[in-house]
Amino acid sequence: MAINVKKLFADAIIELSNEKPLKKVTVTDIVNRVGTGRQTFYNHFLDKNDLIFWIFRRTLRGEKKLIESGGFYAYLLSIYENAKINQPFFTQACHLEGQNSLMETIYNQTYCYYKDYLVHHFGDQVLSEECLYALAFNAHGASNMYVQWARDGMVIPPKDMARYAFNSTPECIKQYILSE
Repeated sequence: MAINVKKLFADAIIELSNEKPLKKVTVTDIVNRVGTGRQTFYNHFLDKNDLIFWIFRRTLRGEKKLIESGGFYAYLLSIYENAKINQPFFTQACHLEGQNSLMETIYNQTYCYYKDYLVHHFGDQVLSEECLYALAFNAHGASNMYVQWARDGMVIPPKDMARYAFNSTPECIKQYILSE
């Protein structure tokens, strides 16, 4: 069985974020925890932020199938529940600011996922100018609310956050996501 080095790095940074502030965790700390060299890390990630983004994207990987199997609400719920599992890490990651913030990654994931889902299942014709605007607007709002929720310590239960997100989805998007 092949060793998933990316997962080892991910586990290491999550563990380290429980021991000291994430912003103080260095690539050297990560590779020392895993027992590899810096070059091995850089063969897989550009920098620490790239690893953080990979962890976030990985939490969404399996959840995308939930829209088809469990519905849109189940998909949203899984996003919040998975973040809650590693709450200290995600809370700290959402506090990191700068050019490569997690906020931008969350926005891009949200926007691209919904857009790709709609095109794949219904074709380009459903993406009117108004729908694209609503999609971007919703992706910005959802990203901001997710980050705020994480920064505030994830006090609101995931089921409530999923319900709020579900109820805030524009009708021009929801009508397609719920029609399958």
